[in-house]
Amino acid sequence: MRKVIPIVFLLLYSLPLWAQRQAERPYWYSLERGKQLFRNGDYGNALIALQDARQDRRDMYTRMKADIITLLSIPEVRRMGDSLELIEPYIVERYHVNAAAALEEVYYRVSKAAINGSANRVLEELDRLKVFPEAEYWIGETYRMEGELGLALEQYKKAHEQRAFLENPALDTDILYKIVELLKIKQEYSEMEARAREILTQDSLYSGSTTTLIAMARILTESGINRFLTLYRHHNTATERAYQLLGLYYYDTEAPRPEGYAADRLSPAAEHLMIAFLNQNTILIQELIRRQYNYTFSTLDALITDAYHNPVLVAYMADYEYFKTIYYFAAALYADGKPVLGRRLWTLLSLHPEAGEWSKRSANQLRSPFMDKP
Repeated sequence: MRKVIPIVFLLLYSLPLWAQRQAERPYWYSLERGKQLFRNGDYGNALIALQDARQDRRDMYTRMKADIITLLSIPEVRRMGDSLELIEPYIVERYHVNAAAALEEVYYRVSKAAINGSANRVLEELDRLKVFPEAEYWIGETYRMEGELGLALEQYKKAHEQRAFLENPALDTDILYKIVELLKIKQEYSEMEARAREILTQDSLYSGSTTTLIAMARILTESGINRFLTLYRHHNTATERAYQLLGLYYYDTEAPRPEGYAADRLSPAAEHLMIAFLNQNTILIQELIRRQYNYTFSTLDALITDAYHNPVLVAYMADYEYFKTIYYFAAALYADGKPVLGRRLWTLLSLHPEAGEWSKRSANQLRSPFMDKP
């Protein structure tokens, strides 16, 4: 029986010939160069390098597809039909190095199992692989820094549409946040809300059963803030800012409860800000426990005081607008017919001068409550 050499060994055996093709500028090199130029503030040359990266990748997969088509056009191969089981031994025996390289690339990017032995499927995948979402994203970043917000938004959207091909899938959340940010600036609020909700689909509280949210709202309203924070912990880094953004948006627009919204749940504004509030306090509690193994949460007042002895948490509270979240959570609760809870949070903030403007605003609310638009 004739022994078939695997394609990867053919590539190694024929390395000089194959390396000649690979010596051309790789797309990832152009991408990294563009990112470095961007970080150095050289946006014009960064844009050129990033556009080159996008074209380099397209050219590479276009060549690979042409190599496979050339192979499949050989009369002897055409008689093998769509079967890679028959075609692969032929590639090895006849030393079709470029076709072998194309196959190995597809197997690496897509997986051999997904190709299911189909030569036509290889051609389809090589077409799909021409997109380069990382390059589209960084081109968007460059446009944004140059003030071309419309062009930047289109680039971010293109990168999001191509998210299935991201080397790092987590980058898609950053892309969505950039889309949300620019839609907010452009005052396209309906689409901004839809994109923010798309971010929240990554969170179990949002995409799962409403039972937990109903229970959380009940504990909050019946037992108060401290009991709520004693019983519940929840943190999702990817969705934290989206909850805050939507909570502020719903408070600003006084969004009513959607149809089918359970009567014993909080208003959309209060509910989203409740989860943002829980996210942020969970981070504070977990970090304090990490630094002091026997740390136990007692009250929100004590938590804020303890957190302010930790420079890392002080920086976190500033970056994530911790006190702003509490202030507007109180405002949303007050507007939702829960004035006692709202006033308790305002009272707490008014007694913490480290809350800055949110301490002063809370004192004003206690004197004469009003709708304070974000």
